[in-house]
Amino acid sequence: MTSETSSDLRSLEGKLDQVIALLKVIASKDMMEKRYTILSTPKKQKIYELCDGRNEMSEIAKKARVSGEYVRLTIKDLEDEGLVTFRLEDGKRFPQRVI
Repeated sequence: MTSETSSDLRSLEGKLDQVIALLKVIASKDMMEKRYTILSTPKKQKIYELCDGRNEMSEIAKKARVSGEYVRLTIKDLEDEGLVTFRLEDGKRFPQRVI
């Protein structure tokens, strides 16, 4: 497989992840309630804001001034509810908001 093909497949995978995440959100009748519950603190809201696809989890922890474990758990909750997906680049995961 050429590097161009590999890059195209990664791009397609990222787009499919976003479609899947959006379908999860659409299917969830109580999405706003879940979002309100998950983003119940200013720290969690800040973490969500920093999920822009440009920050690694360690960068989010530093910018939000919280532990890496706190970020990991918060982002896991957001991912489970379909509010965040990941962009992969050079073996690193960059969380990004779906909505």
